[in-house]
Amino acid sequence: MIGAIILAAGSSRRFGDDKRRSVLPSGQLILEESIHKAASVIDEVVVVLRFGDTQFGKELNDKINNPSVQYFCAPDSAKGMGSSLSNAIKPDRNWNACLVFLGDMPFVQAETVESLLAEYEFRKQDCSPIVLPTRNKKRGHPVLFDKNYFDEMAQLSGDQGARSVIEAHRKSVFEVEVEDPGVIQDIDTPEDLS
Repeated sequence: MIGAIILAAGSSRRFGDDKRRSVLPSGQLILEESIHKAASVIDEVVVVLRFGDTQFGKELNDKINNPSVQYFCAPDSAKGMGSSLSNAIKPDRNWNACLVFLGDMPFVQAETVESLLAEYEFRKQDCSPIVLPTRNKKRGHPVLFDKNYFDEMAQLSGDQGARSVIEAHRKSVFEVEVEDPGVIQDIDTPEDLS
């Protein structure tokens, strides 16, 4: 099984408000849309929220009502994205690989995720692949990590996410060029909503 982790434990400092709760033109919350996109393709999704975000997790759970989606409040979320990811990644999960999504990138298309999964299936016989999308040669998200990296990811800290894991295993990194602008389109300011 391939699982997904959606990182949504940031502080939204540049946005000026809790951007996860901001509404897209579609009428859905930014984070809600990101969850729907991941859950439409992946069987098991873990949404990583800030420490103490239990009520927001309940609200999302009631709204989305999908038993394949779990909500997890990262105890070290205030330390940054790497710490949130290390709190959430469980080396003993029965996942063969994990796609790491960013909660503020709701425009990623399901077809893009399917392309990453296909590349992973193609490469996994020869190595432990890390697969990521590119758009006009610019690297984006989500990023797929084979389970052999879970222990390393569980040691992450600070705000760099899993970039260090990607850099340490360059020979196992495979890029998939996609037409999807959503892989590089995050929401940092209210203007990005449109």
